[in-house]
Amino acid sequence: MRKNKKTDNRRSKRVSKPDNWKRPTKKSKNTIKKLKKVRKETRKYRKAKENRVKSDLSYARKSSLKVLTSSQGSYPKIGDSPELQNLRRAYARKEVGDITNEEFRKVEQDFIRLAIEEQEKAGIDIVTDGMISWYDQISHFAKNIEGIKINGLLRFFDTNTYFRQPIINGTPESPQMYPVLLEDFKFAKSVAKRLLKPVVTGPVTLAKLTKGEFKKALDIYAKLIENEVRILSEEGAEYIQVDEPALTASDLDLSYEYYKRIFSAKKAETKLIYYFYFRDFSKDFKPFQEIPCDIIGFDMTYSNLEDTMVKHKIKKPLVLGIFDGRTTYIEKPNDIIPRVRKILKAYPYDFIIIGPSCGLEYLPRKFANLKLRAVVRISKMIKS
Repeated sequence: MRKNKKTDNRRSKRVSKPDNWKRPTKKSKNTIKKLKKVRKETRKYRKAKENRVKSDLSYARKSSLKVLTSSQGSYPKIGDSPELQNLRRAYARKEVGDITNEEFRKVEQDFIRLAIEEQEKAGIDIVTDGMISWYDQISHFAKNIEGIKINGLLRFFDTNTYFRQPIINGTPESPQMYPVLLEDFKFAKSVAKRLLKPVVTGPVTLAKLTKGEFKKALDIYAKLIENEVRILSEEGAEYIQVDEPALTASDLDLSYEYYKRIFSAKKAETKLIYYFYFRDFSKDFKPFQEIPCDIIGFDMTYSNLEDTMVKHKIKKPLVLGIFDGRTTYIEKPNDIIPRVRKILKAYPYDFIIIGPSCGLEYLPRKFANLKLRAVVRISKMIKS
C-alpha cells in the first residue's frame, strides 16, 4: 500500500502544472500564425529585392544612353560689365541714326559669337545663337511677310517681356515671304564648335498672337515656317526646333496637315524638334506625341510631368526642360536626378536631351551661365 501511495503521489505531482503551461515541443496556434506571417513577409521582401535588382539591371542596360544637353533658345543680351552693355547702346544709336545698319549688324554678330562661346564653355552639347537679333518671338517672323503690319506691345504669356503684335488684315492670300533666320544661322554656324540648333516660332503660336482671322494667319505662317525649315535643313542644320507654347490638343485637328508639310520640308538627316513651354502639359502629352517630328520636348517646371510620361508609351525621343529657366535658383542633383531616372525606366530610345525649361533671356547673364553649368554637371551625374 505504501508503494502504491508513493506512486500515486509522484503521479499527482507530475500532472500538477501551471494552467498556462504548453509543451515546448508543440507549437501553439498563435505561434503558427506568427510563423506564417514572418514567412509571408520574408517572401514579400525577397520579391521586392528581386524587383529592385531587375530595376537596377534595367538601368545598367542604359549605360550606352547618350545624355545630351541643350539650350532651348534665347540667351541674355546684356550683362553687368560695360562691354556687355554695347548691344543696347548700339541699338539706341541706330534708332536715332548715329550708326548705320551695317555697323549695328557688326555689334549683333559680336554678341552672337559671345553667346555661343559662353554656352560652349559651360559644356552645352547643342547650342543656339541666343536669338540675339530678335526683338521678340512673334514680330521677328511676321515682319518678313508682305502686307503684315506690326502693331503695339502685348505681354508675352505670363512673363515680364513683350512682343509687337502683327496685324494680318489686308495681307494678300499668298504674300511674298523672305528668309528670316538664314543670315544669323550662317554666321552662327561659322563660329560654333558644337552642334548648332536654330529655333523658329511655330505657326499656331504665331497665328494665335496675331490680330486678324486665325485660319488665314495659320495658313500664311505655316508656309513661312515650312520655307524656313527647308532653307535651314539645306544649309546643314542638324537640329531645328519649332516652339509652340500656345498649342493645345484642340488645335491639332486644324494644324496637323500643316505640321506634316513642315516635317516633309526638311532633309532626312535633319532632326525636327517641337518644344512646348509656359504651362502644364500633362493632358497634352499623349496627343502631342502624334505631331510629325523626330523629337518632342516639354517644360517640366509646371507639374510632375514625368508621372504622365511613364503612364503612357513614350513614342518619341524627349527633350526634358527640367531646369527652371525663369528663376535664379540653381537646381541641386536631388531636384533633378530622381525625376529623370523615373522616365528612363520606361524610356526606349538611345539618347535623351536635357536643358532649361525655356530660353534664358529672363535671367541675369551670370545666372543664365550658372544654370547651364548646372545642366551639364547634373546630366553627367545622371549618366554615371
